[in-house]
Amino acid sequence: MRGDRQHTNDGLGVAIAGALGLVAGLVFGLVSGELLGNVDSDRVRRAVNRWRPGDDDEQPDEELDKIEHDLLATLKSNPVTRGLSLEVRALGGGLVELTGTVPNESSRELAGELARAVPGADLVVNRVLVAGTDTNEAVGS
Repeated sequence: MRGDRQHTNDGLGVAIAGALGLVAGLVFGLVSGELLGNVDSDRVRRAVNRWRPGDDDEQPDEELDKIEHDLLATLKSNPVTRGLSLEVRALGGGLVELTGTVPNESSRELAGELARAVPGADLVVNRVLVAGTDTNEAVGS
């Protein structure tokens, strides 16, 4: 009888662990979805297709240069991001990195949104820092 109770407790522990894992996965999915913003199925499909095993052909430098040029032009055409010192680097496979320092969080978010709207920038790593929050210096100093 004692062995049956132990088996029941083991099954209950597995069920609880499974339920906790499911809840944690759902919470992670919701939080990461909120952080990633407007990620649609076409963008995810393009990014996954570019990173599939066996796809060893890299994007030509001309394509990467075009993505960088288009993204910089987009940033310079927006009145909020025009005067900011932001750097753009296309890494290939639809991956683009933004760096620099901006005066506030809304400028940082806008730069990321503008970058995601550029064709070829399927995944944007927004490493832009907010002056006074992420750094100890003010923009322009």
